Amino acid sequence: MNSSQLLYKISDLQYNIRRKEIAYANAVKASDQLNMDLNNTALVLLKKDLAITVKEFNSIPPPSFSNRPNDSKKTRWWQNLFNFKAAINRK
Repeated sequence: MNSSQLLYKISDLQYNIRRKEIAYANAVKASDQLNMDLNNTALVLLKKDLAITVKEFNSIPPPSFSNRPNDSKKTRWWQNLFNFKAAINRK
């Protein structure tokens, strides 16, 4: 996966974790043990998946600046013209 796909997956996992936390809180308020267990199990799995995805995202190396094309050191004719005029005016 590329970095944008991993970021999307991380965002989606965080959203699902928030939803499960709300569902868990509602189950606690209702004293529904079955839903509490189901939501707690889902939360544990989502958090493990999130940790794995974040670790995978952090392992992606940053873009290398050495792959960028080198700037041309050649001066263009009009740059030489301006430099010539500047050299004359310095005398």
